[in-house]
Amino acid sequence: MNKFFSFPALQRSALRLAPTLALAASALCATSAWADTSFRASVNTAAWAGASGWLDFQFNPGQSPASGAQVLISNLSGNFASDFFLEGQASGSLATGFTLGNGGAFNDLFHAVNLGGSFSFDLTFSGDVFSTPGQVGTTLSLGLLAGDQQSYLGNPAGALFQIDLMPADAGAPASTTLSLLGGQSIATVSAVPEPQSYALLLAGMGLLAWRRRKLD
Repeated sequence: MNKFFSFPALQRSALRLAPTLALAASALCATSAWADTSFRASVNTAAWAGASGWLDFQFNPGQSPASGAQVLISNLSGNFASDFFLEGQASGSLATGFTLGNGGAFNDLFHAVNLGGSFSFDLTFSGDVFSTPGQVGTTLSLGLLAGDQQSYLGNPAGALFQIDLMPADAGAPASTTLSLLGGQSIATVSAVPEPQSYALLLAGMGLLAWRRRKLD
């Protein structure tokens, strides 16, 4: 039998790696405890080329009052038209980005678009929801509608995706939960790691490298 794959050798390797794996697990657990607050989203409207449509951003609390929260919609790119409507706690422009708060029961950005290409934007969440315990969450949703402002595209039932923000409660940390409701060929959303997460990851990798040198 090849000595490099003998069972005793594997046992010794496992015993030597156990502390290293434990350190890695600790680093990963620490990273996952952070709530993601920044996301990069993209919407592909190639299936409806030549038509007009609307992107509908809603940022609504489960009930009022909810833990205070805001979302900044920035770095918008794509073939946006000039018309848009703001309702509730909403402000901004394409140039500066839009900010939606959850201070009202219904908070909305309804922006006209020329369909056929891709639209992308950043979503950055902030507010008391990440630092103050509570029980009421807030949901950011994005819908794609046809030019009649009524028919949903990509998901006939409504939004393409939603992100639910829940404050810390009963010992559980604050969290953000992403749900893709339309096809992934239409909408993609990815979390942008926090600087703290990068620091924890780098620290964990450094710790693993140091431990490996000690074992070798």
